[in-house]
Order: sequence, then C-alpha cells, then structure tokens
Amino acid sequence: MLIQLSQPSMLKSHSLKQIILELAALILVLLALALPRGSEIARFATPDEQFWLYRAANFYYALSHGDYAATYQKEHPGVTVMWAGALGFLRKYPEYKDDIEGLVNTDEFHAYMASEKVPVSPLELLREGRLVMAAAQVAVLALCYIYARRLFGLLPAFVGMMLVAFDPFYLGLTRLLHLDGLMTSFILLALLAYLIYLAERHIADLLISGVAAGLGWLTKSPALILAPVLGILAFWQPWLLWRKGELSLKVVWQSLWPLLAWAVTGAATFVALWPAMWVIPLQALAKIFGMAQVYAESGHASAVFFNGQVIPDGNLGLPYFYFYPLTYLWRATPVALLGLLPAAWGFFTRRKPFEQERARLAVAGLALLVVVFTLVMTLGEKKFDRYLLPVYPALDLIAGLGWFALAAWLWERKPAVPRHLNLARLSAVLLISLALGLQAASALSTFPYYLSYYNPLMGGSRKAPQVMQIGWGEGLDEAARYLNRKPDAWNLRVISWYATGPFSYYFNGNDRSLWYTLDATPVQWERFVTADYAVVYITQWQRQLPKVVLDYLTGLTPEHVIWIDGLEYVRIYKMP
Repeated sequence: MLIQLSQPSMLKSHSLKQIILELAALILVLLALALPRGSEIARFATPDEQFWLYRAANFYYALSHGDYAATYQKEHPGVTVMWAGALGFLRKYPEYKDDIEGLVNTDEFHAYMASEKVPVSPLELLREGRLVMAAAQVAVLALCYIYARRLFGLLPAFVGMMLVAFDPFYLGLTRLLHLDGLMTSFILLALLAYLIYLAERHIADLLISGVAAGLGWLTKSPALILAPVLGILAFWQPWLLWRKGELSLKVVWQSLWPLLAWAVTGAATFVALWPAMWVIPLQALAKIFGMAQVYAESGHASAVFFNGQVIPDGNLGLPYFYFYPLTYLWRATPVALLGLLPAAWGFFTRRKPFEQERARLAVAGLALLVVVFTLVMTLGEKKFDRYLLPVYPALDLIAGLGWFALAAWLWERKPAVPRHLNLARLSAVLLISLALGLQAASALSTFPYYLSYYNPLMGGSRKAPQVMQIGWGEGLDEAARYLNRKPDAWNLRVISWYATGPFSYYFNGNDRSLWYTLDATPVQWERFVTADYAVVYITQWQRQLPKVVLDYLTGLTPEHVIWIDGLEYVRIYKMP
C-alpha cells in the first residue's frame, strides 16, 4: 500500500521538475535571443537600410491608399521587411501616409524627412522598424527551439540553440531592417517543422513549415532552395524502397501529397501577405525570377575586395568557388567549428543524441541544406559573405549537438576508481559551460558592432583586412558623433563614404556623398575639395574607390581615426 501511494507522488515530483527544467531552458533561450538583439539596436546604420526605409514608406503609403500594385518595390521581394518598416511608420509617424504626396525614391524620401514639418527623423523610423524585425526574429527562433526540442531532446536542443543565439555574424544581421537575417530564420523554421512532420505526421507541423517557407519567399528569393531540399527529404525513403524493388504507388503518394500541401500553404501565404499578388501577380513573379537570373549572371556594380586582391568588375564567378567556404571560416566562431568534429563522431558512432532515427534524419536535413545552399550560391557571379547566412544557424545547431554528444560520453564514463565518476560528470558539465560561455563571449565582446567579429583561429581582426572586405556602415556613426562635438558642427560641410544613412542619420551638419566614379564627375570633385572634412571608410582603401580621392589624401594625416575591435574602420581628414 505504501508503495502504491508513493508512486503517484514520485511521478508528480518528476513531472514538476521536468516542467521547471523546460520553462527554465525556454526562458534562458528567449533571453539569449532577445537581449543581444534588442539592446542598442539603433547604434549604427547599414548603407542598404536607407533603401528599405523608403521602400517601407512607399509600402505603407500604397497600402493606405489602396494602390496594391505599388506594394511591389523590389524584386527580392523584401515584403516582410517592408511590413516591419510599415509597422514602424504606424507606430512612430502614422501621418506619413497623409503628409506625403505620393511614392518617392530614396533621395526624395530623405529630402522630405529633412524638412522642418516632419516630426521624426529617419533614424527614429529605422529604430522602430528594427524593433519589429528583432521581435519577429525572437518569435521565429523561439519556435525553432521548440521544434529542435522535439527533434533532439531538451538539453541537446538547448545547447544548439544557445550557439545559434550567440553566433556573432547571424546575430548582427538579425538586428537590421534587412533581408538575410529574417530569410535565414524562416528557412530554419520551415526545415525543422518539416523534419518533425516527417517524424510524427502532425498536419499542424506541415502547415507551420509551409507558412514559414512562404514568409521566407516573401523575404528573399533564395529561400526557394527549400523546395529541392524538402523534396529530397520527402522522397528519401521511397528511393530506398525503390532500390530494394519494394516501391508502391501508395508509398509515393504518401510522400508526395504532404510536399504538395506544403507548397500550396507556402504559395497561399505568399499571395495573402503581398497585395501586389492580388492585382499584378504575373508581372511581380516575372520581375522576381528575371532579376534572380540577372543577379546570378552579373557581378557587383563596382569593385570588390577578396583574399588580398581587388576584383574591378565585382565578378566573383566559379574561379572563386572557394569564396563561401573561406568566408565561413572567417565568420564562424571556434566553438561552432570545433563542435562539428564531435558531431561527426557522434553521428557515425550513434552516440547520444544521434542514436534516434528522427535526430539522424534531422541532422542529415540540416547538412543537406548547408550543401545545397552553398552550391547554389557558389554558382552566382555576385557574392557577399552574408548571402551564405542560412548555413550558419544550421551548422551552429549541429555543432551544439556535437558538444552535447561529447559531454554525454564523459558523463557516462565508468572509471575504474569509483571516486573519479564525479570528476567525469563534472568534466561534462564544465565542457558544456565552457562551450556556451565562449560562444556568448565571441558575440558580446563585439557588442554592439557584432559584424566586426572575425574568427581568431583564422587570425582575427589582425589578419581579416588582408582577406575579407570589411565594413558595412559600422564606425561611421562614431565619426558623426566625433564631428558633432565640434563647436561649429551645425555649419560643417562633410563629405563621406556611405553618407546617406550610416553617416547622415547621426551627423548634425551638412553631409555629402563620395561617389565610386568621383574622378569622372567634376562637380563631385569640387564638392570634395571644398568640404571641411572628408570621412574615408575601410572598404574604400580596400577597394581603392575612388582612387583619385585616396591619392589626394595620401600626403595628409587623419585628424581622427575610428577603431572597432582592433580594426581601423574610419579616417577623418580635415581638408586643407
């Protein structure tokens, strides 16, 4: 009787402990996702965000006036980014739709925003849009954690998602009013939800995967790579049966209909959330796929720097097939890279958490995404390190499983001397703590300029300028703050690289833009030599753009230099 009475109590206690552990893990993941993404969120601006800000303004205006065709703004298509920006307008400047006279380009938008009648600044609107983006990222990645929990178990998923949360490159790009970070998160959610559907066959998981895929397609067209990846996963089992001669139509249909339902759900999401698809669907799709081909076949519009050389036409075609593997090594953390080794060991030896078939299939799916996405991106002529972003959280998650596998192996050791058992288990706990601590330190040590992180195993900030094209606006904000402290800051005429946005959003005086082809435009040259200050950026002297400016400044000593994490980002010259 005593035993019978005690059993429910024991079960209840075990269940309560499990619930507390689950909640604690979820809270820690949420904090790891939210705090680094939400803190100092408007510290600097990237050069591309000025464009997404005016496109969001047009999107908001078009929605408000029922001009649904005008919700097509860019072939990427960037619809989710424009929704986030439009919500920022709605929160901070809802009157914009009534105050502006129509659709604008970036110059018209910023000229309008500079007028005295506008009650907010572009930086305030950018901050609001970024906050919406960061909140969306946290929500999507929290769902990713829940699915990883179902695939791999509580502790493996926790370790993996903590590596994802503190990946510096991914973290930096998920704070912006921009495409790549959000697309990556939707791709990861779509893949994990589909993998759990293959394991458990719950229709809700299939629909969530489809919605996430549709949102990914609305963000950026490379998310379409999900289709062949999921197709391979769906037909892997039928292919094995076909090889054995046991394939039937029933098995084919059981694999085919969920894939069709997934595609229909994604397409419905794509149409429902983009009003342009309600009125000009064929034109919008034609522009998306047409420009995708152009981007694949054309290099960057100007010179790029890579691996110690300047490529004048910006064309990084197949001769640079090693571009993405090399940039991954530079952008990844030591914890992520080294964790892939025990992950491979654990996978092939079927160690925890790789002993279950659902976990093995999930790891294979993540690896498949990495391979397929890398191959497709490598075929394109235009290459930037951020274009490969979807492989980063996938490999982080696998690396986290690898660290857990190694820790589980230590935990289960049975030393000859019994007292050494606790030492083995302590080593397992310390291993996980060290891995998570080092990953968090990699990101937080660069706060809030996460994009300035470069892998110390490759040489870190000391060697990075010799290989990587560095700088996407970070540091120009500090240059603006330095000049704002001048006694006559309001009257200063400053010419700057990436002037509109990265510099102008923070500078109180008169800013002007340097141009790639300054030597061919006399008017711009006159504006340059008559400026009070010239702000020169690291990507300029790496790419030698414009060379005539760099040659002119060769004999001058910078009045001030901006350094971030050991990298020289900005030189400020007082013009003679």
